[in-house]
Amino acid sequence: MDKYEVLLEKAMQLHGEFCPGIVIGTKMCMAAMEKLGMNPLEQNENLIVYVEIDRCISDAIIAITGCSLGNRRLKYNDYGKFVVNFTDIKNRKTIRVSTRDDKVSSFTGFWTLLENILTSDKYTDPTTQREELETVAEIISQMSEEELLSLENVHLEIPENDIPGLPDHIAVCSICGEHVMDGKEFVLNGNIICRSCANENVKLVVNRFYGDFSSFDMES
Repeated sequence: MDKYEVLLEKAMQLHGEFCPGIVIGTKMCMAAMEKLGMNPLEQNENLIVYVEIDRCISDAIIAITGCSLGNRRLKYNDYGKFVVNFTDIKNRKTIRVSTRDDKVSSFTGFWTLLENILTSDKYTDPTTQREELETVAEIISQMSEEELLSLENVHLEIPENDIPGLPDHIAVCSICGEHVMDGKEFVLNGNIICRSCANENVKLVVNRFYGDFSSFDMES
């Protein structure tokens, strides 16, 4: 098997099936790691990956790069985009990889193929839909990097708290009393608040620290 087939098989073993996202994630890893001077067949402890969607490509990235939430080399930004930033933390070089918009191209690319499945009445049956997705995966497997992906050299600011290693401090939320690591807390009027309390108890937070919620300007 060639390099692509070896890496695709590794991604499929983790994900459990052959699908377009696994193909794209595999090709993303190969393209970005090679641009960074890394071997995709080997895990590299200097690599941090920021993935912008919680779909199939993420499993391919975990399987191939070895980056995970547990070793703090996989970061998740919930943007809903097939976009991944690969960063070499040794030299802070970052390659941003996205799926190319085939609507401005002369060929039928990934997005057109996917939209055809999602919008067609004949693909409402789960079995038929799965078969069509596998067909799309076969098609994009044959696409070149230039046809499928867009690669950019970008500058990405990486917070010190995102770097793997022991936490440099631990805070305690003033609302729930739970511990927060890696600088993920908020500080309002000198009070430490964890993100879950800030997100889920907006009214409570505002009433406690700013007064009457009904008169609070959320945009101020």
